[in-house]
Amino acid sequence: MAKLPVQVKSASDEETIVITPFHHRIEKTAQAACERVGEFGVPLGDRTVTVWVLRHEAPTPYYFLKAEDTRLFAGRRHPYDVGPGDLLRDSLFFGAAVPRALQVIRGGSRWQLLLQDWECATVAVALAPQPLGHRCFLTLHNSYDCPARGHELAEARLDPLATPGGTVLHRALAVVERTVFTVSDQFALDLTQDSLQAHVIAPHLQRELKGRLQGVDNGPFVDCAVSSEILLETTAGRPSALREWKAEHRKKFIKALGDVANATDRPLWGNPQAFATDAIPWIVMAGRDDPRQKGYDIHATAVSEFLERGGAGKFLFFPIPGDEGLVGLQFLKRLAERFPNAVLVFPFLFREGFVAALRGAAFGVMPSLYEPFGMAHEFALNGTVGIGRATGGIIQQIVPLRSAACFSRAVQVRAERWHGASSSPTGLLFRETDGLLSEVSDWAAINSGDYSVGDGVPDRAQARSGLTLYKSMTRELRIALTDAVRIVREQPELYDRLVVAGVQHVRQSFSWERAAERYVRVVQER
Repeated sequence: MAKLPVQVKSASDEETIVITPFHHRIEKTAQAACERVGEFGVPLGDRTVTVWVLRHEAPTPYYFLKAEDTRLFAGRRHPYDVGPGDLLRDSLFFGAAVPRALQVIRGGSRWQLLLQDWECATVAVALAPQPLGHRCFLTLHNSYDCPARGHELAEARLDPLATPGGTVLHRALAVVERTVFTVSDQFALDLTQDSLQAHVIAPHLQRELKGRLQGVDNGPFVDCAVSSEILLETTAGRPSALREWKAEHRKKFIKALGDVANATDRPLWGNPQAFATDAIPWIVMAGRDDPRQKGYDIHATAVSEFLERGGAGKFLFFPIPGDEGLVGLQFLKRLAERFPNAVLVFPFLFREGFVAALRGAAFGVMPSLYEPFGMAHEFALNGTVGIGRATGGIIQQIVPLRSAACFSRAVQVRAERWHGASSSPTGLLFRETDGLLSEVSDWAAINSGDYSVGDGVPDRAQARSGLTLYKSMTRELRIALTDAVRIVREQPELYDRLVVAGVQHVRQSFSWERAAERYVRVVQER
């Protein structure tokens, strides 16, 4: 939302706004400068809740819908940080509120509504029986859905008979426009072709989605941190400036590490002194912990196997605790306790040192179970080479090095859709063996979350370690880690070329202008 709306406005030459709930417990939202421009009531059960429409000035204006009842939109860490029942209630309430808000903002206008995921698909459910003429388009950043029974819709005075179905997306897919967007071309294929999506997460959506999906690749979320001068020098075979730039960022990280190592309010797992004394390659993983998507356990197991075999690498984990909280990351703490001189874990938002660590590292890892778009481009634009599981948008963002041992047949058949044999490689892709007999049942076991959170056993990594699919994933990632360290130590010139090619590939392949044009082209069709 910080990138796309302004580009949609430019591409469409139409008034473009953002409508979103006012999450009053999230500091950035609560402190936004807003002007109240109207109010209305929304039925909820046996009462009517007042909603204020607040306008926040931005290149494309934001309209926040602030509910008088503070139990609504009450997530603290992020908008979804509420109970499952509360999230459905909030989403249905938001769906019922948006048509009323549009009347306040510009009554009588006909809008094209781009709805994001099931939480906003409720707007289409609310509009289904209303003759207002708005057109609704749905974008899926994932395939998550939520059961929605008739009496739950009736709480917000939504007509359950207007949109039959057992879930929010079931109901919404019957009334939104035929084209359903996803945020990468590959994820549009994965939603109906990947075993995890088709057989485990979203089997109930397969009939409704087939033939309707269109991927629109996101643009990059960060600017390039490597200067043009450094890129030109490296391309000309003079990599000293790039190497000095990365070394300077490692020094910045070490300084920030010294400050946080002495703090008592933030846990730090591992031995920070071990990272300040040698030049062993650093490998980074970062992002919010989602046990069903992110793959921290896969990376932890692969790192353990790599180090047990005598591998020489230093591993930095920057997990932002997710729904399981800090206790859900105890498997990473145990890894750091086993290998304190090779593993550091920062289970908090380490603003002071993360960017320096990312730029100073040799590689960044994305072992995602699925990936709608991904952050591999963020590695590339920060001068760090990506290692990714060949799924979703990662496949498009990383051009695999074909001479690497991790370039398996499973990687090849997926990468060749996007990258020719002569394409300049930018990183490493890995993928578990195809055709495993237990593939679907193993995915179901991984997705079930049947493990102990905290100090109990088995933890996430232990519970999944017996699955054939998981073993194959961790083995292939361990091979990729071995490839990575070998490249840095034995082929530094190849590493330099990977860095430059990574920047060039992202710049040439992804842009918000292109994404906006693709959305607008479909939306403006009649």
